[in-house]
Amino acid sequence: MLNATFARLRNARVLVTVGLVGLALASVANGQAQRPNATLDALVLEVQALRAEMNQAASASILVGRLQMEDERIAGGVRELAAVQAELTTGEKRASDLAEDLTRLEDMMLAAPADARAKCDPLLTTVRETIEQHQRRQATLKRRKDTLARDLREDQTRWTDINARLEHFEQALASR
Repeated sequence: MLNATFARLRNARVLVTVGLVGLALASVANGQAQRPNATLDALVLEVQALRAEMNQAASASILVGRLQMEDERIAGGVRELAAVQAELTTGEKRASDLAEDLTRLEDMMLAAPADARAKCDPLLTTVRETIEQHQRRQATLKRRKDTLARDLREDQTRWTDINARLEHFEQALASR
């Protein structure tokens, strides 16, 4: 009987030990099964974060390219506007000279005898035509100047918008 009791205790102890070992193995196996999932989830999150950062970097790179293009457009517009303004200034001086020449020629014709006036009429017509052509050229240059100034303002507005977006990216990066 004592042997039976010891046998039962031994069997119970073996069962409890086997149960504890089984429970420990199940716990370890469960922990190992969860650990790869947790690690996989962390990796997925990290890959998503890297992807988002790469997209932001690509967007910022595109914005930098657009900003450089706008810089070049603005610089070209400024150069072209300066050239047109210089040509307008030169044209104003030329218009003044032509007006003086016409006045002098008309004064000379009034004082000249009739036969000399007849010879000067073609010259007077040529000077008047030259003045008209010059006035048309000046009007064209003024329209071009207005167009260039408008385009330049639009380019500067786009540059400001792009620059603000880049500053927003910088602030977002700095806050991380």
